[in-house]
Amino acid sequence: LGKPIQCWVPQEFKHPWEEYAENLCWIQNTYFLLPNEDVPEDDIEEQQVKYVGYYQWIVIVLAGQAMISWVPYLVWRVGSKRLPILLKSAREAAIPDRELRQKAVSCLVATLEEISESTARQKRVKSSLKRIFCSIRPNVKITLLFFFVRILFIGNSVGQIYLMKHFIGSNSSYFGIDMLNNLIAGRDWESTGQFPRVTYCTVNVRKMGQIKPAR
Repeated sequence: LGKPIQCWVPQEFKHPWEEYAENLCWIQNTYFLLPNEDVPEDDIEEQQVKYVGYYQWIVIVLAGQAMISWVPYLVWRVGSKRLPILLKSAREAAIPDRELRQKAVSCLVATLEEISESTARQKRVKSSLKRIFCSIRPNVKITLLFFFVRILFIGNSVGQIYLMKHFIGSNSSYFGIDMLNNLIAGRDWESTGQFPRVTYCTVNVRKMGQIKPAR
């Protein structure tokens, strides 16, 4: 909804020129300058400025992070697909209602029989590697899966911190704490350069009679 970027262009720019400048700046990224810094006059100086290239991709990156965060949960759900049934049946087996308790016990027995049959089928596997894996007891598998999922959660959290660090171009892994300290201290984006609202963009314009485009 609306325009992702609004450029303040020279007065001689007509409306199509303004739209072209806005589209170009949105695609090629903009850069941030402190109030006491001068606008770069050539390509060498422009390479030394701090570019802001995360506004265009923030939605995609956040969606990707959400999907990555869901992976450990998916691994746990797939690896322990019978465990919720067992826990639910065991919980319902303690209900005073006799009829409901009998149904829960029957479901619990059926699930245990299915696990037993599955284990028996796995023991007939000829592959030695699969046989070693299948010989692991179910309770040991659940325990190993639990620790593996915990490691995935920790790795996911640490990895996303470093992902955001490189994504926003920060030199510190504590950029979140630094940003919070800046907010508490009342330091705005104009002095910190964190998520700036006003940035600069260089657009080369070729005019009639000029050999080199003007900046």
